Amino acid sequence: MKHTKTLILASALVSLTAPSSARTPPDYDFDFATITDPGNVPYIGPGEFTSGRGSVLYAYRIAKTEVTTTQWMEFINAFSTNPDAIAARPSTFLLGPSAWGATPDPDYSGTGRRWIYKRSQAQDDLLAVIGPSWREAALFCNWLSNGKPGSWSAIQNGAYDASTFTQNTDGSFNDQPAHNPAAKFYIPTYDEWLKAAHYDPNRYGQGKPGWWNYANSSDKLPVPGIPGEGDTSSGLSLPDFGEFKIPLRAYYDRVSPWGLWDTSGGASEWTESLFPDPNYRLFDGSRIGGNPDELDSIINPGAQLPLFYEGLRVAAIVPSPGSFLVVIPVALLVRRHHRG
Repeated sequence: MKHTKTLILASALVSLTAPSSARTPPDYDFDFATITDPGNVPYIGPGEFTSGRGSVLYAYRIAKTEVTTTQWMEFINAFSTNPDAIAARPSTFLLGPSAWGATPDPDYSGTGRRWIYKRSQAQDDLLAVIGPSWREAALFCNWLSNGKPGSWSAIQNGAYDASTFTQNTDGSFNDQPAHNPAAKFYIPTYDEWLKAAHYDPNRYGQGKPGWWNYANSSDKLPVPGIPGEGDTSSGLSLPDFGEFKIPLRAYYDRVSPWGLWDTSGGASEWTESLFPDPNYRLFDGSRIGGNPDELDSIINPGAQLPLFYEGLRVAAIVPSPGSFLVVIPVALLVRRHHRG
């Protein structure tokens, strides 16, 4: 437990020293929930690793939905058709079509390859991306933080310094442990994920906070089933892998206290936090077809090496109020100029 407490303090210090952004970052097409109640009570209960976790000393934002196939495909295509990026990126980067539901575009004749959906159904752009490694998730956050550039070199830093993505001869990893303080978008910490998924500031009535055992604002294990009949796609098996065709938000009334969808089902989600063994990153939430009893309970996070495949829900800074104070005087000056 001493090691676990050290991890909590380190995470809080990194975030508390982070300067506010001077400019309001774009939301792109993310729907963010703003997680408030700074300094909330931590989870205290069963679970040797989780007990004492989940208190966050600052406000932050987190996407209500996991990264979708449309968002990931835009990222993939930015580096699959750019000649400089094709030459620079490692051969192990970018998952094949079977991992995220796309195939090469047969009508594309330019440099590299462009990816399209296998099917033409409207929900294809709302499927969860299951498969990004932790390092690819970090590069995705770099890409967002830098304004979605097409140059490979332009996403080597921003949220995470990709030059640290190396491995030693003994098999250990050197990947940057936490995001840069000035990052606009990043992989949520384990404490941020726990709070957004399980903490309720009104758990026992208005202003009486507490924690739910499961992330759909419930103390009962989610029941696998199709939307309208069950609570989650986790543990669900349909003919022709039909469970993988269930779009995000389909379980529209199964949400966390902050409005997050698919914390059960969809994809298991990376966090940036290290396991006590620093070679492993924590992840949480059971994936489509997985076992909801394993990861959906608040006491059961998972851990995996950064080269393995999970999913992603993006976290972001809260826009600084100062950014609005700068804009207002400028607008007034423009109006006065026109009046004169």
